[in-house]
Amino acid sequence: MEARMPTHPHHSIPSDLPPANCFTVLVIDDMLPNRVLLRKFLKTAGYAVIEATNGIEALELLRNQQLLPDLIITDVEMPVMDGITMVEQIRYLDSGIASVPVVVASGNPDEEMKKRSLEVGSDVFLTKPFDFKVLRKEIATLLRARRKVSRANFSVVPPLSPNRVDSEIPTKTGS
Repeated sequence: MEARMPTHPHHSIPSDLPPANCFTVLVIDDMLPNRVLLRKFLKTAGYAVIEATNGIEALELLRNQQLLPDLIITDVEMPVMDGITMVEQIRYLDSGIASVPVVVASGNPDEEMKKRSLEVGSDVFLTKPFDFKVLRKEIATLLRARRKVSRANFSVVPPLSPNRVDSEIPTKTGS
């Protein structure tokens, strides 16, 4: 039996859905110029972008949206709810949201802010203005690590014993 394409015309697909091969990044910053700059950078690199202006708005998007972002980039100092408190709240949410990698950034960083953001569960702390080469590398590293973790969760092959000896590792024999 031949599989058929759905009869829905392509224009019935909601425009906010990114292509299937596209990673989605949630950008949270109260400053419009910062969001615009990050949106342009991310879209040029091939990412779909969702935006929020503060932590409360971002948490509402995460709770109510059917799309789960692959990565979150957030400012620290924002009105209503700051980025560090938001990351802490995200890590307590049920479902896959709690495991989304988070990049925290600030234009006025200090060691205590960096330490606190990492303690509550952010994956990376960066200083603004962004060094876009560093940001690109951090994003790629976080997305690659998350992909490996998700693949590992669906693996049907049991992991090798940590106490194995080299003789237990199968080798190719013959030529």
